[in-house]
Amino acid sequence: MQITIINLLPTEIERFPELRARGTYLLHFWLEHPLEAIAIGRFGIFALMPGHYYYIGSAFGTGGLAARLRRHMTIHKRCHWHIDYLRPYLELQTIWVSPTNERLECVWCTLLATLPELSRPITHFGASDTGCGGHLFYAVDAVTEARIHHALLAAT
Repeated sequence: MQITIINLLPTEIERFPELRARGTYLLHFWLEHPLEAIAIGRFGIFALMPGHYYYIGSAFGTGGLAARLRRHMTIHKRCHWHIDYLRPYLELQTIWVSPTNERLECVWCTLLATLPELSRPITHFGASDTGCGGHLFYAVDAVTEARIHHALLAAT
């Protein structure tokens, strides 16, 4: 099965009709200042260092990828997912999406975990429904878009 990966800026979501489909996504965020004690619902209280954060998620509900990505672009909202608690502090940089009915969240997490410049800052973050170790990754310096794209293509 061929998997298409689209790299886009947050402002480009409406330009891609294929984003109405289901699929998997990767969000690249920038955190400028440290978070000394951020409460993430009942999950716990955590500290985060400034740097680049990569979050993997899926969109298999109504509205597909476009609806889920628009939600992640909204900063102030009722918190439902772990990432919602961090969103007010993070600046969204880039989005990678794969419109497909194949569930790739854990595959992508496994692939990103092989990149030595990435670490999981909070174990099991975003993974309460998958059990694949955590969907949030951290890097001091941004991982190049080409390197991310190449890693995700390994899922095809």
